[in-house]
Amino acid sequence: PDDQFAVTQWPDSTSQGLEGISSDKVPTELHYTGDSYRWGFQIGDEEQRYQWFKLDLDPSQSRGTSELARRYAAHNALPPGYDVNTEKLVTDYLTALRKHAEAFLKHKLPEGALKSTLIEYIITTLAVWTESAQAKTRTCAEKAGMGNGDRLQIVSEPEAAAVYALDAMNPHDIHVGDTFVLCDAGGGTVDLISYTVSALRPMLKVDEASPGTGGLCGSTYLNRIVKEFLTAKLGDNEEWDDEVMED
Repeated sequence: PDDQFAVTQWPDSTSQGLEGISSDKVPTELHYTGDSYRWGFQIGDEEQRYQWFKLDLDPSQSRGTSELARRYAAHNALPPGYDVNTEKLVTDYLTALRKHAEAFLKHKLPEGALKSTLIEYIITTLAVWTESAQAKTRTCAEKAGMGNGDRLQIVSEPEAAAVYALDAMNPHDIHVGDTFVLCDAGGGTVDLISYTVSALRPMLKVDEASPGTGGLCGSTYLNRIVKEFLTAKLGDNEEWDDEVMED
């Protein structure tokens, strides 16, 4: 479509609509009270929550296999598999995202245009995601009401990033056969993968040059390691507190 909008308004603890918190991202977190749940910014700072649960769709990437994840777990995060299974967590979160996206579109587009527009969902996954994990992701998305078949696509995060970055570059600098390494360094995971440009027209296409690799060593763990270091060094200072740490 010619008109592109990024969703940057999210519900918070006092709002269920679009007038909550402005942010480029929303936390992948859930908090349950009986059969109901709150998600993202709706969860209070000190409330227990499920987070990063998508990783548990793939046993090889599970937080239980990561020394960093075990040592630097968030103080208010529930352990993997606690009380609610992973597929339900992913389905409930994707359902909340879908409902919010639909509310956003209703706010941005005329009713007639929205009814006549075919909605397609594209979900990105880790580069090292197994076929089984991708299948589980698709099943959860279908249960969340995001469609099926061609209306629901699963694409690796590095591939999506590569296509976006290459498309934004000077096309005269890109040639078929060019190979490059892409590092996708996120908050929870880091993926490393090599791609070769296989076509420029009618649309840009890249293929894996070698199998990708990755791990649970994202910037969130770096932040927690630095926090532990600073607390150990400065914690006895009378002016040191959580507010100073946040600053």
